[in-house]
Amino acid sequence: MRLITILALLLINVYATAAPITLNSANQGGDSLFNGLLLEGAANPTVGVVLLHGRCAAANGPVVEELRNSLNRAGYTTLSIDTPLPQNGLCDFQSYINDVSGNNYVFPELYARIRESIDHLQTLGIQEVVIVGFSLGSRFGSAHIARGQLMELPIIGLVGVGMYATSNVDPLDISLTIDEVTIPVLDLYGDEDLNAANTQPQRQTAYLSSGMGTVYTQVVLDCGASLTTSECHQLSGLKGNDNQPLEYVVNTWMDCFAPLDGTPVCSAIQINPPSTTETSSGGTGAINLMTLIMGLLLLLGSCARKRL
Repeated sequence: MRLITILALLLINVYATAAPITLNSANQGGDSLFNGLLLEGAANPTVGVVLLHGRCAAANGPVVEELRNSLNRAGYTTLSIDTPLPQNGLCDFQSYINDVSGNNYVFPELYARIRESIDHLQTLGIQEVVIVGFSLGSRFGSAHIARGQLMELPIIGLVGVGMYATSNVDPLDISLTIDEVTIPVLDLYGDEDLNAANTQPQRQTAYLSSGMGTVYTQVVLDCGASLTTSECHQLSGLKGNDNQPLEYVVNTWMDCFAPLDGTPVCSAIQINPPSTTETSSGGTGAINLMTLIMGLLLLLGSCARKRL
């Protein structure tokens, strides 16, 4: 009976459903309600994760969707939030450039949303936070750590997937903010994601230029010749379960620099992601674990019938 209870708890965790929540940035000097997707960690973690999606996406957008679920399965509380649009309501990159040089709405509102998100995590027992951003979200994350922090919980790490240093517009260009980031950084991108690959030296040089950065880890994933630049940017075929390269690299880095109990165990790390041929079959990790659980439950039921 005890084993059945444990298996049932595992089943609940595997199929945990995100709770849609609405937060108010006005509490932090912003001016709007915004939505998020919350998954509370099963292990009472002290470290939480705020995820920032890419341009023209939402809290369940590509890359952040896979990572918020994978990190939650590892035990973390994850909160993926909708980031602000320019006031014209458009998501093309030029609109963000125009906003920065004009009304300057996006970044102050972004900072307020992140602070409010972190404060909400604090009510759930979180004590430290990692920011995870994809594409434009990685630029947002770096900018917040450099410019937006006030009195919220400590941010102990930045994970950027598909980071670009292409605009030369502050703070949209990550190389103009990451020089002010002193916490550990994971810079993860696909080899055919040309804007990320070609600006890699600028990002790393900027981070190291202050002499205050602690650890900068760069991991390049092999997209293969069949993917377009856009597909490689979103790491198509390299994500979707906990053993896929995207999830594997991020979880490995988190284990070192932001473990669940908040006590880092690494001063440096080299991550060798698994090849896609080793991880592309078999469905998601959740489905594989579900199959195992169901098999065990059937076995227990059979044993119980035999005893009767």
